[in-house]
Amino acid sequence: MKRWMMVLMAVVLLLAPACGGGGKETETPVATATESETPVLTKEAPTTESGGGTQQQTPEPTQENDDNAVPTVSPDALKNLDSYRTQTTMRSEFEDGTTEEVSLLQECIREPFATRTVMATIGETEDATGQMEMIQVGTTQWINFGGQWMQTETTDDISTFEDNLITFEDITSGVTGDEYKYLGRETVNDLSTKHYRLDLSSVQAAAMFGTNVTEASSEVWIANESKLPPFMVRMIVTYKGDIETDRPGTATITQDVYDVNKSFTIEPPEEALAGGLPEDVPMYPGGTELTTMSGMVSFKTVDDAATVTAFYEKALSDNGWGKDPEGFVPTWTKEGRTLELYVSDEETGGASVVIMIQAEE
Repeated sequence: MKRWMMVLMAVVLLLAPACGGGGKETETPVATATESETPVLTKEAPTTESGGGTQQQTPEPTQENDDNAVPTVSPDALKNLDSYRTQTTMRSEFEDGTTEEVSLLQECIREPFATRTVMATIGETEDATGQMEMIQVGTTQWINFGGQWMQTETTDDISTFEDNLITFEDITSGVTGDEYKYLGRETVNDLSTKHYRLDLSSVQAAAMFGTNVTEASSEVWIANESKLPPFMVRMIVTYKGDIETDRPGTATITQDVYDVNKSFTIEPPEEALAGGLPEDVPMYPGGTELTTMSGMVSFKTVDDAATVTAFYEKALSDNGWGKDPEGFVPTWTKEGRTLELYVSDEETGGASVVIMIQAEE
């Protein structure tokens, strides 16, 4: 199965409930894309919704000689855009009458770098329905599982952000020029495009989607703007066969790229910033690789465990925490709260630190 198909199907597994919380920042990281110059489209027509974008029919101009040629796209086009959003949806209609839907919303701002991803599933049962959200601003990432936020540090950048998107090559591998049909020009998601249909044989469909797929077809809309590289603005793929093992039906996959070089903001919500350490528990100076969840903070430091422990022994005492002399794990209490400190030396030097704080129930 193709990589992008595996990603979409794996979303169901990723959305299992998990515990977590948010990180606490003194200033909220915010990334805002400023609208850059894009070609002005003067033709207006009735608009219909599809996925995350819109489509407008425009009168077809005199056909150019290259309209019926095999369309080409720039593989790095999205990396060079200032900002964009994408919406990918896979809807499965099984022969037993049940349906499932998996969606992936992505937002990206190139400078300052920020991304937002929302993955959601809708199924026949409560267990098959869920959502996960990830926000990254700079190197700080917030992840929401089951309604709880977690904050971490990451090295991901724009070079890996599009890895979960369906590419033009994914749906055209092995397709020759004879299988393309040029359908005309249309305005899709505020962009001029060329519209093509690909009619796939059963052999091609099986190679692309799985051995038990009997037929498939796809339509693509390729950007045709003088100031933008050619990229896939919209894609619709439909195939019939075994969507899952021994579960025949029809699947429709759509993907839209929209809000290209438009102005919008990516920032963590307030509830994602509500966790972390309380005011009477200081953060260790120079701590790195910070991760926060509900009631827990972990980080690393270049200092050894003894130095870190001594720091918190004094800091907690100065802030009114009382130490439990009999605790197996270093434990402090204050105003109905309990704090446990876990510090261990790393083999390569420095120490790992975990602080857990719980309130009395």
